[in-house]
Amino acid sequence: MSDTVIQTRKVNKVYGKFSAVSDLSIQVKRGDIYALVGRNGAGKTTLLKLVCGLTPPTSGKLELFGQTSEQQLGMARAHMGAMIETPGFYPYLSARENLRYYCIQRGIKDRKEIDGALEFVGLAETGRKKFKNFSLGMKQRLGLALAVMNHPEVLVLDEPINGLDPMGIKEFREIILKLNRERDTTVLISSHILGELSQIATTYGFINGGKLIQHISAAELEEKCRSCLRLDVDDTEKAAGILKEKASCSKLEIIDRTTLHVHEQLDRPEMLVKALVENGVMVSQVCRSGISLEQYFVNLIGGKEIA
Repeated sequence: MSDTVIQTRKVNKVYGKFSAVSDLSIQVKRGDIYALVGRNGAGKTTLLKLVCGLTPPTSGKLELFGQTSEQQLGMARAHMGAMIETPGFYPYLSARENLRYYCIQRGIKDRKEIDGALEFVGLAETGRKKFKNFSLGMKQRLGLALAVMNHPEVLVLDEPINGLDPMGIKEFREIILKLNRERDTTVLISSHILGELSQIATTYGFINGGKLIQHISAAELEEKCRSCLRLDVDDTEKAAGILKEKASCSKLEIIDRTTLHVHEQLDRPEMLVKALVENGVMVSQVCRSGISLEQYFVNLIGGKEIA
């Protein structure tokens, strides 16, 4: 069984003279929570629609579960669930009635799947409450219930937490993590709420102008963004030795002759300074260093804000 469940090779999607996706290649591994990060209009939704078969590529190759022909891709998509944009539900039907309609439409005969999906997303107790009276968070969770009703191996989500309040975001995040950990569901998710993505993603694909500008693991990104104490001293070699011996600091990084990064004891800078000064090292500056995921993305694309 292939380790790669989704792969695009130099995929392009052109509308008239506008290139929504340009030579875009991504690789999603089994078990990943792969986060597509980009501004609105960067090409995230177009790429997800290509993966789900909602629009055909202009050129390039798409591979799902190792399959590439149109017939094979159609069969592969039977093992996928998706929530692209707002799911269409009937406003005067309950959650259970809406899912029952989709069961009939899709030929799903086991109605227990409805109860299981509603239970999984926390909507089992909504009873006869009509969809039109649902909160936005409940509507999003019903969309997720529809997407996972067939126990997909891969789940594709487009901006699922957009517009949710903090509690709704937390609940949705926990459901995604539960799917990934308990059902081993691979997740391909897009969003520009980067702080939330950083709590679930295992891999990132940064997109700008329809192009993939960086593919990076969560561990690599954390390393690039992690917080530290920056110490400007007159002798970094001597300072490093003192901090290891006197302050039990082992996570040190000598940047140059006068700059030292310390990746622990971040809440006790005064203790580090005291140890250095008492042992003959001059400290000219101490400050907290490191950047957020949002700032990393802004720096990456050379922009000023995330839309």
